[in-house]
Amino acid sequence: MVRKKKILSFIKALILWLLSILVFIPLLIILLNSLKTQGESVAMEFSMPTQWVLGNYQEVMETVDIFQAFSNSMLISVFTVLIATTGAALASYVMARRKTKLHNKIYLFFLVGLVAPLNMVPAVLVLQKIHLTNSLVGLVLLYSALVTPFTVFLYYGFIGSIPREIDEAAIIDGCGPLTLFGKVIFPLLKPVTVTVIILNFMSSWNDFVTPFYVINESRKMPLTTMVYSFFGLYQRSWNLVCVIMVMIIVPSIVVYALGQRYIIAGMTAGAVKG
Repeated sequence: MVRKKKILSFIKALILWLLSILVFIPLLIILLNSLKTQGESVAMEFSMPTQWVLGNYQEVMETVDIFQAFSNSMLISVFTVLIATTGAALASYVMARRKTKLHNKIYLFFLVGLVAPLNMVPAVLVLQKIHLTNSLVGLVLLYSALVTPFTVFLYYGFIGSIPREIDEAAIIDGCGPLTLFGKVIFPLLKPVTVTVIILNFMSSWNDFVTPFYVINESRKMPLTTMVYSFFGLYQRSWNLVCVIMVMIIVPSIVVYALGQRYIIAGMTAGAVKG
């Protein structure tokens, strides 16, 4: 029986390792081709460069305003995380603690956002009415609205598992509503908070389609759309295209690596405990 369990564990581990390799290979192909010459990178093969060309990165930085695009992406992602996380945490706390019919209906309204498909036409029309098209602010608000339902879903479930006695003890000690939430409840939400920060950051950072509907000027475009415009200009220079793709991928990997141990715990806590 013990031997059978060991064999099953080995098979599961082997399958996971194989899947990990399959996921890692495309990333490695992009990285290797970003260091090849133009002619060698055309085939996009999984092979070591015959000549390592570190100058590809310098050429991309000199050809396009990559730092502006990187700054745009970083600003969009950071402010999306701040707005969505703060707003969802506060709203979830109120709905989880005051379970009236009104608050239950509001929570159901947020849940509808998890399954309702996004229609870009009315979203863009709303941004036009409030004069926020072709602006990073409009894109941040749109992303914040898109990620808020899932963020509320996770926070609501986790807050529901926190005993109300903690709130009562804090109130007796003289804590006001904001102090109670900020200094007592919010620190307890660390697993979920780290999870939503990572997921919301990656969602806004990696998005490719939405900026085309909202942003018209190239200097306001995020890094992901830079790949599209750059490929149009240098469609034979796969090595340079891969350089930009590396710049897009690396921040997501770094953010995920820093908080990956919280993701499963946070999502499980938020989804199950509610």
